[in-house]
Amino acid sequence: MFRHPPLHRIIARLAALVTALVLLTAAPTLVGAPAQAREDTGTSTRTASKLPVRFGVATLNLKKGMRVAGMRHDIGRVLDGDASVIGFQERLFSRKALRASLPKSWTLLMPHGPTGTDDNPIAFDKDVWKLEKTWSALLTGKTWRRQSGQVAHDQYGVVAVLRHRRTGHTIRAVSFHLPNHLHNRRTGGPNYGNLAGVQAMWRMASRIRDLENGARPAHQFVAMCDCNVTENRDLTDDLVKGRITKPLRLETNYSGRKGGSGIDYVMAERGSEFRIDSFEMYRRLVTDHPGIVATFRRAR
Repeated sequence: MFRHPPLHRIIARLAALVTALVLLTAAPTLVGAPAQAREDTGTSTRTASKLPVRFGVATLNLKKGMRVAGMRHDIGRVLDGDASVIGFQERLFSRKALRASLPKSWTLLMPHGPTGTDDNPIAFDKDVWKLEKTWSALLTGKTWRRQSGQVAHDQYGVVAVLRHRRTGHTIRAVSFHLPNHLHNRRTGGPNYGNLAGVQAMWRMASRIRDLENGARPAHQFVAMCDCNVTENRDLTDDLVKGRITKPLRLETNYSGRKGGSGIDYVMAERGSEFRIDSFEMYRRLVTDHPGIVATFRRAR
């Protein structure tokens, strides 16, 4: 004769079955796994969420008259350094050629309005950054003379507000080119023999400060320039260190420390979630300046 199991055994089996079903529903990948494996899985998830995020910003002075092949070569060199934003200097009447020199995923932002001595465009990788806002900025008017003795035309820059697609970090970027022969390397201060150039530099520095001060607190100000001032000989408060980097609390790659031209810089606001962690200088270019790529990493 068949006998039913005692009621307490039936209840115990049902409780065990319910417990197993709950475990399978809550964590199917962990049931039956050793304790060490479960611990490792949790650790790897936490580690992945804390992986450092970085991005590269480059400054590249391209000689006037460069053809597409030369620009494409030089741009490719700084792209080797993982640059996703490039600030150009000394580009004039070159919108079509410069666009043709960039990868397909990149966007070129050229200043609108009158073409000046230096139209300082910015290019960025659309796969990395989303453009939130852009506008042209007059950096200085007809203020200084070059070697030809002619009064220079107005200089324009373009301002780009870019949001990083992965992190949401937003930068306000601008590229600019300071006048030639404004630095007295013997005294470390202004070259008052080129007073018009020095005064133009001061006005441009004021304009850069206005652009930084107008940025939202959550937006990091980033500048790329051919500053025409050697970093390790800039000894006064009347040039780049005193008029731009010091009052705006900008850190920079300070390319002069590793030789080279020592006048091309990437600058960034210090009080930000991301800081300049390192930089590379790229030589053997068609242009007569090295390409500088500064790597930004999340501050610890």
